[in-house]
Amino acid sequence: MHTAGTAAATGLCCPCWLHAAGRDTVMPKPEEFEVIRERRANWEFLQKLPRELHGFTFVEGGAMMTRHEFLLGAYENAAARRRLELIYTKETFDYVPIRQVGLLRYRDFRFITRDKDQFVEWITGNIDRLVEETTPTYIPRSKRLLKMKGILDWHFPDTLPDRVGNFVKFIGPQYPLDFINNTTVILDYSDFEAENELMFMYNRARNEFYAENKKHMIPNTMHEFDAKKLTDLEELLAEQLEPYLLELGKNEKGK
Repeated sequence: MHTAGTAAATGLCCPCWLHAAGRDTVMPKPEEFEVIRERRANWEFLQKLPRELHGFTFVEGGAMMTRHEFLLGAYENAAARRRLELIYTKETFDYVPIRQVGLLRYRDFRFITRDKDQFVEWITGNIDRLVEETTPTYIPRSKRLLKMKGILDWHFPDTLPDRVGNFVKFIGPQYPLDFINNTTVILDYSDFEAENELMFMYNRARNEFYAENKKHMIPNTMHEFDAKKLTDLEELLAEQLEPYLLELGKNEKGK
């Protein structure tokens, strides 16, 4: 069963007490949200962060991103459609870095904590790496396995169209994206205006390829592109990619 999209939509895939591989051994008492809101504007931690990193610009926070998520600050490369957000969530009382890559938005579970001082230490010591990992040319930490599987040298997607209808090829196998639940996004077509997406993933734990789609940001499980080998996936892509994207791009009236 494919679950990456569902977890990505919620941003949650493990209990908060498991955050950061169990490094939070004692759960601090949650702070009052108004205290956090008032501290943000003059927080020395945020003021000392670099204003430019790897082509990303620091963006001031202060807004609610969702009903629960309060933006402390962010690094953004709008042209690349990529952003690293530093968030406090009222839902689980955690400080958390969140990545936005195209239409994908997901939490970096290595650096989630309820402890304000721990978050400051982690982010201060790792902000360069966190931003670098968000860049379009970053090769993920799983690169050795991806290389062995042939993904980093997989050039078949070069023969696929860069655009199908309103979908554009956004992610390719030379610069894949390590996602959640042991998955790596190896190919992605996105219609950013309609918020529709078809992404192809490799599950490193199950050693299999599959795809998921989004229709107006709502994720859906599908099996049309399930494959065990890249050669099998190539056949499916050659036969089904363009008609599938055109169908996915239709509006509710089929136009």
